[in-house]
Amino acid sequence: MNIIAIDLGTTNCKAVIVNMKNQVMKTFHVATKPIEPKQGWNEQNPDEIFEAITLLLKTSISFCGEKNVSCVSFSCAMHSLLAVDKNGKPLMNMLTWADLRSVKYAHALEQKPVAKKIYQVTGVPIHAMSPLCKLIWMKHESKTIFNKAYKFISIKEYIFLKLFGKYIVDYSIAAATGFFDEKKLCWHEAALQIAGISKDKLSVLYPIEHYETEMLPAMQQMLKVKKNIPFVLGASDGALANIGSGIIDTVNAAVTVGTSGAVRITSHQYIADKKQRLFSYFVTDGFYITGGAINNGGVALQWLVEKIFQNNFRDEKQIKSIIKAASNIDTGANGLIFLPYIFGERSPFWDEKAKGSFIGLTALHTKAHITKAVLEGVCYSVNDVLKALEETCNPIKKIYLSGGIIQSGEWVQMLANITGKEILVNESADASALGAAFVGLKAMGFVKNLTAAKIFLKNVKTFKPDNYNHKVYKKYFVIYRSLYKKLRGTFDEIESIKDVE
Repeated sequence: MNIIAIDLGTTNCKAVIVNMKNQVMKTFHVATKPIEPKQGWNEQNPDEIFEAITLLLKTSISFCGEKNVSCVSFSCAMHSLLAVDKNGKPLMNMLTWADLRSVKYAHALEQKPVAKKIYQVTGVPIHAMSPLCKLIWMKHESKTIFNKAYKFISIKEYIFLKLFGKYIVDYSIAAATGFFDEKKLCWHEAALQIAGISKDKLSVLYPIEHYETEMLPAMQQMLKVKKNIPFVLGASDGALANIGSGIIDTVNAAVTVGTSGAVRITSHQYIADKKQRLFSYFVTDGFYITGGAINNGGVALQWLVEKIFQNNFRDEKQIKSIIKAASNIDTGANGLIFLPYIFGERSPFWDEKAKGSFIGLTALHTKAHITKAVLEGVCYSVNDVLKALEETCNPIKKIYLSGGIIQSGEWVQMLANITGKEILVNESADASALGAAFVGLKAMGFVKNLTAAKIFLKNVKTFKPDNYNHKVYKKYFVIYRSLYKKLRGTFDEIESIKDVE
């Protein structure tokens, strides 16, 4: 028997076939493109996403054989928002986590006393990424859609609506909306009032192990399935990355660096950071994931390669050559520091106006130095979140790493040297999909609780920090950490000029 893990991402959707021993048997991909009509806007066509998912389901079920599918379980990116009418028809494109058009309203809310209370209850920092702020924007600047909307849902809720005709959402996706009470496990009335909606505008809440079997006849016919395959709600990609890495404690951190990045621990305690630098989201079995997300992971390198070097980022040999050349540059890139905030930043600042910056640039710096600084900048950003997490919770012993970064041993070693932590590379870059498969196992009764996810604590290779390089990086990191505070006012001034123009 196999489990089909569907991973709903913002750059591609995947179907990962996992057997009952949690081994990956096959992976299928469908690329998805964002729609960016204006700077700061980031949308996707929900029906195109649904078509991608149905294609993946057809392909996966055919590969496995219908009788060999135990269940289908979902992983999904957080913070998406879609308004639908009474017939379940989209009134708009889906807004992804990267959509920043609600910046003005996020900043206005952040200044109010109620903002701190909202964060303390929901665990979601006030930021344009959150559906809470997106809805406030919609209420003021897209009134027609706001007033016509029957429900406000995420992309995963839309998939389940199309397949089963029900408005249902798991605790994990709900936990990242800004509307969810992390302790009481219900919609938070104060947040709903701020957004100008009632809870009947949202889906019904269920545990991540909840599954549906009564598929709509038309959908069953389209997918060419005869039996009632259980479709498990699953959870958010961040929560599932922790599960798929086996991180079910507070002393080790799961770090993902793909297009963006995140640092997370798993705790039995709901942790609200006094400085509001971190998120804390409920998952299941009394567990929460606490940590921070960064906007600029591999996408910073992609920007450099495509926009500055004018090279093909999909040329793996070329990318390896570029990184190899950078790895031969001395630690600290000869005094060049890069703030990787080219897409603004989330943790620990939650500042949509933050800008990417090169500090210390001289005529001596070459293409390789600039590449080195960008790679180091991403690692500094990860370390910044790691430090905030340690200051709030406890010291972190080891990092379990997943995501596209693991394709480069040089970059992973750089992260080890900067953090000073031992890094264990996860066997699979698909940690979120493995986590979804595990939730499927749990939903079907094959495992009893989340602690069983420790079976994923495996690694292909261990990277230990070099003591000399770590000492050098500690000095550079002190400078790096001070730069945002020094430049924050400048970033705001730049934005004010752009607004006038």
